[in-house]
Amino acid sequence: MTTEFTPPKSENIIVFDSYYEPLAAHLARTQLEAAGIPCFLTNENLVSLNRMYSPVAGGVRLHIYQRDAARAAEVLRPPVVMQAVRGGLAAPAADTTHALTCPRCGSPDVVFDAAARPGAAHWFVALLSRLRRYPLQGRAHHCFHCGLNF
Repeated sequence: MTTEFTPPKSENIIVFDSYYEPLAAHLARTQLEAAGIPCFLTNENLVSLNRMYSPVAGGVRLHIYQRDAARAAEVLRPPVVMQAVRGGLAAPAADTTHALTCPRCGSPDVVFDAAARPGAAHWFVALLSRLRRYPLQGRAHHCFHCGLNF
């Protein structure tokens, strides 16, 4: 009786994504398993033990087969947000993340700083800025490309 040995198929397992929160990793794993994509998580117990270990350990890692990477990206892609418009037709929401540009350099890398605008904690921010010898300018936007506050 002759038995032939066939080596197992070599398939690469890759780290598809890593998550800071174990809950987000489990939600992604569940979505992939529901779509029929085999996957598993690593570092989940280490990160669950102490959240401080997450950056050091690289977060909770989601592993999949390399052949399933394109399908997994499609499954985990966030859904398109539709907004109702006047007239009853829904349209995809406009991307408002880059609606504001820097007046000096034109870069879209601009953020709104809520601490710079006057509010309930304005006096505290003003006191801290005086202690740090950093003038509080009262401007609420900052450009990370050229450093302009406007």
